[in-house]
Amino acid sequence: MNEIARVKKEIRLAQWAEMVRQRNESGLTVTDWCKENGINLKTYYYRLKRIRQAVCNEIEQHDIVPVEPTASAETTAEKIELSVGDVKISLPDDFNESTLRRLLGVLR
Repeated sequence: MNEIARVKKEIRLAQWAEMVRQRNESGLTVTDWCKENGINLKTYYYRLKRIRQAVCNEIEQHDIVPVEPTASAETTAEKIELSVGDVKISLPDDFNESTLRRLLGVLR
C-alpha cells in the first residue's frame, strides 16, 4: 500500500472511530443513533468491524520481548507487609484471606 493510501485509510478509520465514540456517548441504541444521523445500520456495523480489525492488527504487530531476571534480583515468597506502630508483619502472598481479616481486626 502506498503512502497516500495508508494515510487515507488511517484518516477514514479515525473518523469512523469518532463516529462510534459519539454513538457510545449519546446513550442511544445503535439503531436509534443511526436513524438520527442518517447512517445505514449495516454501514455502522461494517465500520465498527473495520475499526476492531485495525486495532487487532496493530496489537499483533508488536513483538513480545522476553525479560530475564538478573542474578542479583531477590526472590521471596513473602509479598504482603503490614506495619502497625512498632509491629511489622510479613506474610506470603497466598495467606488465607479470612485469617488476614481477623489479624487486621486484632491489630486495630
